[in-house]
Amino acid sequence: MGDLALSRLDGKKADERREALADVYEEAYAEKLDGAFRSRPAFLDRLAAYVGRPGFELVMAQDGDELVGYIFGFGIAPSGTWWGGFRGEVPAHVSALTEQGRVFAISELMVRPPWRRRGIARRLHDELLTGRREDLGTILVDPKNTPARSAYYAWGWQKLGDIQPFDDSPVFESLVRQL
Repeated sequence: MGDLALSRLDGKKADERREALADVYEEAYAEKLDGAFRSRPAFLDRLAAYVGRPGFELVMAQDGDELVGYIFGFGIAPSGTWWGGFRGEVPAHVSALTEQGRVFAISELMVRPPWRRRGIARRLHDELLTGRREDLGTILVDPKNTPARSAYYAWGWQKLGDIQPFDDSPVFESLVRQL
């Protein structure tokens, strides 16, 4: 591994890299692609919607010219639609922060398999969250994804509840962390 470089992209710049981002998505999720929610077209559709959201930001890691991983997120709309599919009641303090535009959602974090277990995901995570103006972060994790789930808990995330954000998506654990 050469010198790892991190860089930030806004929604417009991220959209310009959409095919390269989808290539990494396919490689990172190769064993989990299902032709539905976890597919290249579905990822590209979600990405197209996300890049236009307020506060969208992507941090990518490159080893030379090679894109090895990235993380992105955006501010949650005060309408609270992010919490659609939440099982049970969203806690009052989370609803209040959402209504005030003070919640940042991490939507994707992935590192290509050859670069895993080198601390890259943590570097991406920390870089994205550095300097955020929001008070609370949220991220969804598949409870079957033990490596990611373990990392998030080790990085200070805590379970808020379970959520199924899309009809064709798995049920995820919804995690939160003070920023």
